[in-house]
Amino acid sequence: MKLSKFLFGTTIGLAAGLLALYYRRDKTVQAPARKPNTKIFDDFSAIDLGEFTDHLTLAAADKTALVLEQSENEYVSEGSLTTPVFDLPQFKQLVASWNALTPEGTAVQVEARINQGERWSAWHSWGRWSTKVLSASVKQDREDSIAGIDTDTLTVKNGVGTKAQLRVHLYSENPQQTPVLKLVAASVMPVHHDLMVDEHAVSIDKVIATPAYSQEIRDPKLAPGICSPTTISMALNRQNADILPEELALHNLDITYDGFGNWSFSTAAAGSMGYRAYTAYTSLDGLRRQISAGYPVGVSVQYTNDPDNGELPYVENAIGSTYGHLLLVTGFTQLNGVDYVAVNDSFADSNEDAKRLYRLEQFSEAWHSRVAYIIGGNYHGYERLMQPSRESVKLVANDERTAFTLRQDGETVAITPKMVEQADPFDQQTVTIAYTVDDGGQFDTTAQQHFDYADADEEGRIKLDLAAIKQAHPSATTVTVYVIRMVAPTLVGTVSLADSND
Repeated sequence: MKLSKFLFGTTIGLAAGLLALYYRRDKTVQAPARKPNTKIFDDFSAIDLGEFTDHLTLAAADKTALVLEQSENEYVSEGSLTTPVFDLPQFKQLVASWNALTPEGTAVQVEARINQGERWSAWHSWGRWSTKVLSASVKQDREDSIAGIDTDTLTVKNGVGTKAQLRVHLYSENPQQTPVLKLVAASVMPVHHDLMVDEHAVSIDKVIATPAYSQEIRDPKLAPGICSPTTISMALNRQNADILPEELALHNLDITYDGFGNWSFSTAAAGSMGYRAYTAYTSLDGLRRQISAGYPVGVSVQYTNDPDNGELPYVENAIGSTYGHLLLVTGFTQLNGVDYVAVNDSFADSNEDAKRLYRLEQFSEAWHSRVAYIIGGNYHGYERLMQPSRESVKLVANDERTAFTLRQDGETVAITPKMVEQADPFDQQTVTIAYTVDDGGQFDTTAQQHFDYADADEEGRIKLDLAAIKQAHPSATTVTVYVIRMVAPTLVGTVSLADSND
């Protein structure tokens, strides 16, 4: 067995690997280092394949990634990775993360088990996950007296966990395709180290320029529940991507949870676009380190703007009240001697209003979960993945130019009213039809443009009244339509606002 990066992983500790010093009787003594609370396996290049994997091998084009083995030029249908056991600070909650590419017909499944003294829990699954089919967290967890999973969080039932182990299954129903595993990680909330305490070991006065989006002005059927996809979209578009919040949302649905806020699925969605991303429990200093490195951070919060609420943490200048919400931290600064956290808060009523400053101590209380989306740079060699998958279509108008048939490769693509309207529950057929006009505005990202949302008629056509659009936007010359589909490429077409029928 090789001792390697794989064996030890990448550790992100509460003390960042430094030993604390304290003094006793004029002697300098090294205190024990805190155990890291996040364990990351992200370089499989030195792995002993026989020891840790079954039917997996290194990717030919990326020796740090794992893929299924081939037999006679066909990929096997299933393989697995089992990590070494790793120590953790005593914990009650564990969240797993992964970065994987899942071409058509492939999927991955991440599992974890935890240790209590001489006892191990059962293996608990985060569900079968893919960007090409609907994904689901587990509906019914395994019977286990030690731990249980709820959507994205594994919780120790009695006592605490002290060790963990991860297992990843790679699946393929297509012998010509394989998933690609880039990263698997686990993060825990330590029991005996309070992440709420601001040690302020990192000082920074920096706000990262980041596009800000309001979820409230997006597709009305999605808007109430897409804080997580909107947060991820802002973080990715700060880098190289140009994705709409609805596009990320419709690739991030957890059909068991019936929502878009699964923490593990959310960072996996970012990972599927080639970005190094994972969910972690961290501290204010952990956020400061990410901001210092140039990366905004998504965080899970609860708050109210009503000082008399009595149930939720009060945050001055917040938009309203929420029992569960994701927002993007873009920096730390100080005004008139007061420390502030700069955020893009999608709860705002407009893109412009989403950029806000929250008092540091109030933000810290609102962020009592200490859950964060750590989204780093694009993996080298994976730059082709950083943009959403889109395909061009032709929009064929009726005589009145009020309804348009979608044509792709000579075939009609029918969009029914139910596909556009149904929201309870969302399913494979869910569609968002968004459109924008070129009326002269300059925007850094597509999502910052003003979007309206269209319906479909009973004949499967998109309802667009070009005369009304032209009247509202006299300087505009074209309409761009985005048909955003569940776990499928977005269809994009343009229509001229000139009098001629295109």
